[in-house]
Order: sequence, then C-alpha cells, then structure tokens
Amino acid sequence: MILLASTSDLVRVVTSAAINTDVHASWVDNASGTITPGRTNTLITTATTTTVVASPGASTYRTVKTLTVRNRHASTSQDLTVVHSDGTNIPELVKATLLAGDALH
Repeated sequence: MILLASTSDLVRVVTSAAINTDVHASWVDNASGTITPGRTNTLITTATTTTVVASPGASTYRTVKTLTVRNRHASTSQDLTVVHSDGTNIPELVKATLLAGDALH
C-alpha cells in the first residue's frame, strides 16, 4: 500500500526501453470520510518517466491498493523503477528488470 497525502504526491514509473508496457493502478480516496474508489490504466510505449497515479485533491488522502506493471513485448526486457514523489524527494520504491511477458505486482 502506498499513501499519497498531499497535492504534490504521485507515483511514477521510469522505463528504459521503447516497448509496450502496461500499468494498472487502483486506489481509494478519503476526503473527510467520503470514500471514493478509482483506477487508471496506462500504456507506456517509450523510454520515459510516466505518472501512473496522480496526486489527490486538497484535503484528500489517496491509498494506492494495487500497482501492476507488465512488459508486453515478445522478446525485449524492460528495466523499470517505481518512484514516489512528494514534489521534493523522489525515493525509489522498487527497481526491476522485467523479461518479455513478465509482470511486477
């Protein structure tokens, strides 16, 4: 579980290869006791840094429940890093090499 507690917090995936990489994220927002589920599906096709979970709104806590990254390429590996940014600090949560067809949950 990853907690996004400010309007600057977000989760990004950094990829090394220009190949199809699927990302699914699901979360729950808590805005003063009002609970709202949400999700995003992202297709990454370039070697880049991609925001896969956006910042919550003001006075809202976003709890990321699931994050799945899958390399869809038939033969090429994908080096990736999942980071949590608070607008200033950007710690790496996980760094992995996904072989063709592999997934990270």
